[in-house]
Amino acid sequence: MALDRLIAETMLLIGSIYLGYVLFTVLGGHMTPVLSLTNSMNQMASASIYVPDAVIVSNETGNQLYLVIYNNGRIPITLREVYIENQGNSTPIDIGNVYLTPGNYIVLHYETHYTQCRVNIVFCVANTTICMMYDTNTTQYVIS
Repeated sequence: MALDRLIAETMLLIGSIYLGYVLFTVLGGHMTPVLSLTNSMNQMASASIYVPDAVIVSNETGNQLYLVIYNNGRIPITLREVYIENQGNSTPIDIGNVYLTPGNYIVLHYETHYTQCRVNIVFCVANTTICMMYDTNTTQYVIS
């Protein structure tokens, strides 16, 4: 009876060691992509922008878009593209690659023929290919 129990416990111990070894070797080869994905998700969670003002000012001379983009995240970002859209038409605003550290902002000024539009901002975590998009509607002010 004791011998049967000793044999069963020895088989269980050997099986546990084998299972641990197999899991270690199988998962060990896949840990690099998992850690890379986790790092990318952490960077995405740390990157954020805020647009407190997206205003189109209309007067006799035309319509002027004023746009404030604020980096309220915890890591630096690069502003890649800004588009304004109205009724299916998309117009890019050339800004180059603007680098913004946390807590800094940029004010964009652009002459447009729209009186109201949607603004799409593509920004990336600095020095990576991890990009996100932020969109907002504009407010119109008429100066007469």
